[in-house]
Amino acid sequence: MLKTGKNINATEDKGLSVDMDKEAEVDQFHLQLPFTAFYRETRKSLQLFHVGILTKYVLLVMFALLGVIFLRMTTNNILWNDREVDLTVDTSSRINYVDRNYLGFTIDTSMFQPKVHFRGFNFSSPRVHTLMKALSPALLRIGGTSADWLFYNEPIEVIYPLKLLPSADVLMWYDIQNLVELVRSTGNRLLFGLNLQVRFGTQWDPSNALELIKYCSWMGYCENIDWELGNEPNWYAPGRQNLTTLTPEQIGNDYLILKRLLSQYNNCRQSSIVGPDVGRPTSSSCGKILSRVANMAGSFLRALTFHHYYFAGGTATYKTYLNVSYFHDLAREISEAKLLVSKTKFPDIPIWLGETSDAYDSGTKNVSDRFVSGFLWMEKLGLSAAMGLKVVLRQTLYGGNYALLDVDMNPNPDYWLSWLHKKFVGRSVFAVTLSGPSLPTSTRVYAHCTNTEGSSYDSGALTVFALNVDESTTSVLRFTDNLSDQPVDLYLLEADGPDYVLSKWVKLNGLKLQMISDNLMPLIRPTRLQPGALINLPPVTMAYLVFPYADVQLCRQ
Repeated sequence: MLKTGKNINATEDKGLSVDMDKEAEVDQFHLQLPFTAFYRETRKSLQLFHVGILTKYVLLVMFALLGVIFLRMTTNNILWNDREVDLTVDTSSRINYVDRNYLGFTIDTSMFQPKVHFRGFNFSSPRVHTLMKALSPALLRIGGTSADWLFYNEPIEVIYPLKLLPSADVLMWYDIQNLVELVRSTGNRLLFGLNLQVRFGTQWDPSNALELIKYCSWMGYCENIDWELGNEPNWYAPGRQNLTTLTPEQIGNDYLILKRLLSQYNNCRQSSIVGPDVGRPTSSSCGKILSRVANMAGSFLRALTFHHYYFAGGTATYKTYLNVSYFHDLAREISEAKLLVSKTKFPDIPIWLGETSDAYDSGTKNVSDRFVSGFLWMEKLGLSAAMGLKVVLRQTLYGGNYALLDVDMNPNPDYWLSWLHKKFVGRSVFAVTLSGPSLPTSTRVYAHCTNTEGSSYDSGALTVFALNVDESTTSVLRFTDNLSDQPVDLYLLEADGPDYVLSKWVKLNGLKLQMISDNLMPLIRPTRLQPGALINLPPVTMAYLVFPYADVQLCRQ
């Protein structure tokens, strides 16, 4: 529902022309106003009691003043339970410039298990290709816990009888071929995690990984692949499933080995290396690995990576996903990662969220794939960019409760949010200041240049995106300074259907989002608001706001 900041004469809204000389018409107008009716009844009631003339008129004046306040609120479309927020976007300087692949996604290596092996995922599906093209350019990361003991093109009949612990899986050459052809045809790029737990004593045994690199070089795949080594090596605690406990120095040295392997092949030398894919930087073990790898391999690493999840999926409910206290959790981890990197020999290395979603352990059943999951996802996309991260990789594209696509390859709500983000949000990030008499913690707002490649908007346009997780209060956004006199295109996201925030469907400006066909994404149209309009963000909704004529100079470069 849209609310504007213009003073709209209530008589015009009701098609009335009030002539103050015509008492009957005045009375008719008053009857339309709830407070006026209350005022008249109160005046009649006062006449029934023996109250002093002064007391009577004092009470009448008080009610009249309340009536003025009520009328002012209703004519400006601001209700008692609304909360006004003044917004200022500082477009004079950038606070970050994100990678062109800022929003990427993953497929977990558990999909290579024989009992699963990409069950339901059709690499040649026109729908899959259409949906992935709509998110390009992006990185598709192949990684996860089982990546550390994944073997490449080894005979399954040899590997499985060994009964290795943890149980090892096998990636065949046709798997690599399918993955590379998928990213090539959809305008994306592969990021592949190698098997750090295949060890020769305390040193990584790269012999099997070398076979994979040689094959990719021979096939010309290195032009489409970047590499990482290991997955959450801080997890290798003594006695845990026969894993080799690694020191930060050993991990750093293994990255040096990987660099030497890639440099042996001309078409693989330009492939990027990222890592070390640790868990939370605030953890002592994670922090030590992150710092040591930065010092030892920082000269050639494209980025340092860490992972983030807000909470355990198995115990969370939809209320957990609306709890604003979790918003601060990511900020702490990013701040610690930046602090650790700033103290290394290479303090300017970019930092990525190398794997992330709302809840770990595959998310929360019937919650992570619903509308309610979008609030944490939009918040993560906005906060990560505002705090200086360059890339965010969403776990997962396919597989698990938190997947962007369901088992039938249909978009879940977070896919639509990711699509709109790719479509409207550009690389330059600006600071946003919120102010107001009662500033809500449930409202979050971020600002970027508009993505002119993915949308029909011209350079100079500005995109603001906002969320409101409050279940009862509407946030009324008022832009100040240079944006106060600008028209704005509103794209409002709401849950569709009777399931409230647990709906699997999303409405955009009142219309259900769904593909037109396997080859066509939906056509979307904004609601154009006039200059000076107040912007309503109803309870549990999200919105993208594009200022097409903002003429931001930094968005023209």
